[in-house]
Amino acid sequence: MRHLKFIAAALLVLGCTPKGNIDSYTGLVDMKIGTGGHGHVFVGANVPFGLVQLGPTSIPQEWDWCSGYHDSDSTVIGFSHTHLSGTGIGDLFDITVMPVTGEVTYARGTEDDPQSGLWSYADRTREIAKPGYYSVPLTRYGITAEMTATNRVGLHRYTFPQSEDAGIVIDLQNGGCWDKATETFIEACGDNAVKGYRYSKGWANAQRIYFYAEFSKPFSDLHVHSIEYMPLFAKADFQTTDGEQVMMKVALSPVSMEGAYANMQAEMPGWDFEATAMAADKAWNEELGRIKAETSDKEALKVFYTALYHAMIAPATFCDVDGSYRGADGEIYQNPGYKTYTTFSLWDTYRAAMPLYSIFQSERYTDFINTMLSIYKEQGKLPVWHLHGCETDCMVGNPGIPPVADAIVKGFEGFDYELAFEAMKASALRPDRGQEHRMKYGYIPCDLFGESVAYDLEYALADGALANAAKMLGKEDDYQHFLNRSKSYVHLFDHELRFLRGKDSKGNFRKEYSPFASTHRADDYCEGNGWQYTWLVPHDFRGLVSCFGDKENFLGKLDSLFTVSSVIEGAETSPDISGLIGQYAHGNEPSHHILYFYTMAGQPWKTADKVREVLSTLYSAKPDGLSGNEDVGQMSSWYILSSLGFYEVEPASARYWFGSPIFDKAQIEVPGGTFTVIAENNSAENRYIQSITLNGKAYTKGYIEHKDIAAGGELILKMGSEPKVWYCANEPEEYADQRPLPEDRLFTSKAVEEEIARVVGMLENPRLKWMFANCYPNTLDTTVHPVESEDGQPDTFVYTGDIPAMWLRDSGAQVWPYVRYVNEDPELKNMIAGVINRQFKCICIDPYANAFNVEPIGAANHTDWPEADPYVFERKWEIDSHCYPIRLAYEYWKTSGDESVFGDIWIEAVTKILATLKEQQRKEGHGSYFFLRVTDRQLDTKCVVGRGNPVNPVGLIASSFRPSDDATTFEFLVPSNFMAVNSLRKAAEILTDVNGEKALAKECLALAAEVEKALKEYAVVEHPEYGKIYAFEVDGFGSHFLMDDANVPSLLAMSYLGDVPADDPIYMNTRKFVWSEANPYFHCGPAGEGIGGPHIWSEVIWPMSIMMRAFTSDCDEEIQHCICQLMTTDAGTGFMHESFHKDNSEVFTREWFAWQNTLFGELILKIINDGRLHVLNNII
Repeated sequence: MRHLKFIAAALLVLGCTPKGNIDSYTGLVDMKIGTGGHGHVFVGANVPFGLVQLGPTSIPQEWDWCSGYHDSDSTVIGFSHTHLSGTGIGDLFDITVMPVTGEVTYARGTEDDPQSGLWSYADRTREIAKPGYYSVPLTRYGITAEMTATNRVGLHRYTFPQSEDAGIVIDLQNGGCWDKATETFIEACGDNAVKGYRYSKGWANAQRIYFYAEFSKPFSDLHVHSIEYMPLFAKADFQTTDGEQVMMKVALSPVSMEGAYANMQAEMPGWDFEATAMAADKAWNEELGRIKAETSDKEALKVFYTALYHAMIAPATFCDVDGSYRGADGEIYQNPGYKTYTTFSLWDTYRAAMPLYSIFQSERYTDFINTMLSIYKEQGKLPVWHLHGCETDCMVGNPGIPPVADAIVKGFEGFDYELAFEAMKASALRPDRGQEHRMKYGYIPCDLFGESVAYDLEYALADGALANAAKMLGKEDDYQHFLNRSKSYVHLFDHELRFLRGKDSKGNFRKEYSPFASTHRADDYCEGNGWQYTWLVPHDFRGLVSCFGDKENFLGKLDSLFTVSSVIEGAETSPDISGLIGQYAHGNEPSHHILYFYTMAGQPWKTADKVREVLSTLYSAKPDGLSGNEDVGQMSSWYILSSLGFYEVEPASARYWFGSPIFDKAQIEVPGGTFTVIAENNSAENRYIQSITLNGKAYTKGYIEHKDIAAGGELILKMGSEPKVWYCANEPEEYADQRPLPEDRLFTSKAVEEEIARVVGMLENPRLKWMFANCYPNTLDTTVHPVESEDGQPDTFVYTGDIPAMWLRDSGAQVWPYVRYVNEDPELKNMIAGVINRQFKCICIDPYANAFNVEPIGAANHTDWPEADPYVFERKWEIDSHCYPIRLAYEYWKTSGDESVFGDIWIEAVTKILATLKEQQRKEGHGSYFFLRVTDRQLDTKCVVGRGNPVNPVGLIASSFRPSDDATTFEFLVPSNFMAVNSLRKAAEILTDVNGEKALAKECLALAAEVEKALKEYAVVEHPEYGKIYAFEVDGFGSHFLMDDANVPSLLAMSYLGDVPADDPIYMNTRKFVWSEANPYFHCGPAGEGIGGPHIWSEVIWPMSIMMRAFTSDCDEEIQHCICQLMTTDAGTGFMHESFHKDNSEVFTREWFAWQNTLFGELILKIINDGRLHVLNNII
């Protein structure tokens, strides 16, 4: 038997599921998935997006028989040529055909009486269902039914037993669950053909379908059976021998019987069943093969390709081969230049199915949009739920707007943008379906309109999509109007209960309310409850968050969605609320975007956890493998997109937020070629994205844009077992200039402004341009106060940022990057000379102080003891307070040649520096310095009555405080001693070459040599893992503190400062140590990794440490990793902060910290000047 050979080949293909190249994608489709439970999927023969969907129809029993097939039922009343797949309402089932033998009753029949109608049991044990082919034995008649199809023609092959009274019945009565014939026609065309039509009313209230059928052998007679004068059945009589095959082909047309005939002649002029089935198989393979997924998980492949198959059952072709179609107004239209479609279940499919089509069905997607625009012209509004030329108005909102807006925002071509906008706007402004109340009250009152919350939220998100399209088209007034309207949901947010819920026309919330309650299609929601609908604001995520007060409250509520009871309260609850995890209901569409809110909120690991849970528990390769209605491809499209690793949350946003891919590799055919998604190191445990590259460039966004997918390329997701955030969750919508207005800037340098313009012109990443432009001039913009001293010398006071005091260390570092421009900008040169003068003056006032007031105003912590000079803001002894002024003065001198800053005050300052450093070698006791403060912070004062822990005077210099302004534990702070050595030698060079102070220079060099010798002897320790490393602090007795602090000078920063060579083996070991968990102040969390310190909270990272890692690196990859972290941990401000929490970069200290801002700019310049511009431009 020829068909048995075909079946055997099909079964062979079904057994092949290799990880790599797949020969047959149809072999991976299991058409039984979704046939149980509430899946409601179609089973039968069709081609992708075909008009004909030919398959068995069972005796309708209840809701779960909407598609005509349920796994629990083996009755067959015939094989219908049209079906719906996954809907919650039954319709179509047009032109049903049933092969029979013997006498029959022309009726559907009931299962309790086998003779009551045409029906037969099907032998499901011998059933074969694969894309484009279906076969099953009918036990009552002993007939094996096979079928295949083209787009508009169904081909049947029936193997009969020997019978004198065989026949094939055409049933025009059957309309499934809801549909009823209103007018029919059928007549013979010779002895082997029949034509006719079926008009019906059901869900589609004026459906018309025409057909033309031919038989492979002449019939002896055609018996037409009418009921109430309407021809509803026709039986073509045959005599058959045992095993004889009789074929029948049926062409459909939405236009006319002549159109049906023309469709048959064009698509199936012959009778080659195998060739037709193979062509259908090929068509499916080509479409399924547009996405090539690779994994060793065979079940995942089966679920994926079955989902992809389900997603391409509809929208269905709704035109003849000549392009003519029946419009929504009932008129016949000639070829419009595109293919026309039907079955637009838009309330379901605008969420995932339509975005999916925009990716891998781009040409067809344009046809979908053009069809929707034609429907608008024919019925005055965009489709809501359009079926076979009829508007059903099923479901809530304006679901036709998001796909059209999406096509505009994504830049699709081939349709009229102005017509599209007109259609959206007209649909949004119609005073019907509750919109009239919304336009009057600003929301839909629950006492005036049913399902008010659901309608309002859907209208709001459609307005949001429309606003996006208006913005894209430059329609500013429309943009503002619909943007404002899209926020109508705020009227329905109950701030006390924190739910979106019904509000009446007087502005009062319903008195009796439970977010767990549901009354199907008879409450304020639609197929859901308060728990599910509170999150239906995908278009305005930040606005929704603000309703909860802040992100913390929002996330707390979101977490509870998945942990509260899954009980749905009420006597008439909606059956669509299914697939529950807590109150999250994956079985119905309003919940589908919610999991991705975690990524949008900066917790992508929770999205990953939940997405993986849904993919693995609410989808399976079983008949009940769908947790709810398939809904014309939506349920499957969610699986497809989510399994690929991303999902379009915001309608008409042209971006897809990341989740967690389950495939090792997937290749998607797109307009630009192939878009490949690779998940490296992917597994059930390694489900968290660690980092992303797009076309070899580091990717720092939480979403991928449609244009990047459509262009083709390679997206690599590096997966791991630890939660990670690789993007800024608080990313600004626009990179607005964050600098003060020009007239409000404290100082402006033409040279610096030119440098900013030059660098911004070189950088390709818009965010990096923005950050550099904000950060690099921040010291000049906000902290420098240049004046002229009484003796006519430049005098510049520099705030550290948000504290109106001048730290010697900070100020020296803040203006350091601008020294390079002093020969180009005299005013800048003068300003920096003023900083140097002021620093030396401060040291002369008190060499033990670290921070000073601009005038002797006495601003200080008045619990400090002893009381300091009124010029002193803080008197914490830190070695670097001497080193940074010398470093700055030396660089200024070397660059400009200006010696004017090295006058008497300089000599006095150096003299005091030397005296102080020598005293703090503690060779003659503790010395004169001590410090006490009344504080609750342990390291904000000194132990041992202000003197600190004892030291052994081995030649090192004690530093009572670290550069973080925290007290040292062991007084000999190693990185500061290294900096002192370097600074003393620089001072000696200045003293020699400029001042001729050889004796003072000699003292500097001698002290430097002594400290250097002591460092070699006492600063190096043996680490069990890293070998010889530098300790952070030592006491000369043998005790050491192994750690590093983020503040500079630090161990990590020593090569940046030039205090040790970058290739010093001990430094290299130390560098590895400090950037590891062996360093107690190294922190690693979802937000980033870096070094903190005890100065502020625990588990916080200072961006300065990340910058120092980049400054001291010679590795492109490491430098780029650091820049990516800095870009994504600024909380969307465009500035560096003092620190951020390792788990959440939006938790940070100090909004204004000029040193780190300018340091960031310095780093960018160094990278460029080192010839590494590509490192920066390879960041997206």
